[in-house]
Amino acid sequence: MSKVVRVAVVGYGGMGGWHTKRLQEIPGVVELAGVYDIKPERNEAAEAVGIHAYASFEELLADKTVDIVTVAIPNDQHEPVCIRALEAGKLVISEKPVTMSTASLERMIAAANRTGSVFTVHQNRRWDEDFRIAKQIYESKQLGRVFAIESRVHGSRGIPGDWRNTKAQGGGMVLEWGVHMLD
Repeated sequence: MSKVVRVAVVGYGGMGGWHTKRLQEIPGVVELAGVYDIKPERNEAAEAVGIHAYASFEELLADKTVDIVTVAIPNDQHEPVCIRALEAGKLVISEKPVTMSTASLERMIAAANRTGSVFTVHQNRRWDEDFRIAKQIYESKQLGRVFAIESRVHGSRGIPGDWRNTKAQGGGMVLEWGVHMLD
């Protein structure tokens, strides 16, 4: 019998909540170890629905039973959180966009290489039906040689209006949805 992989989620907002729900849907394979958010009310919300909330990020990192840390916080905070998790011996999944600059990404990759851990980015749109169908058509060559694909996205709820549309934290639509188009 293989080991159940334990995952902790940093950030219990929109995507953090999404990750916790998905993790709870595959028992026997993965187990949600808990969440940590800098906002106490989000930790309380997690506890209210039976999800363990770590008292601090340090407590989460110190939990030897946690195998993977998923980082679902504002984009400008990914680098320090991911690096600390890698240095704590955890495998790390970062929400997209992974960071705000290539220099930051290179430091994150260097930390993964230095620690011998795994670091990757969650690109959730890869599993959307339209993306999967376009990929299938392209790979099957049903249409011959495909030289361009046009896709339009205006966000899941329109143009983001929270931290995602600020240059310092999110980068606006180019980083929020543009990374999916580039991917």
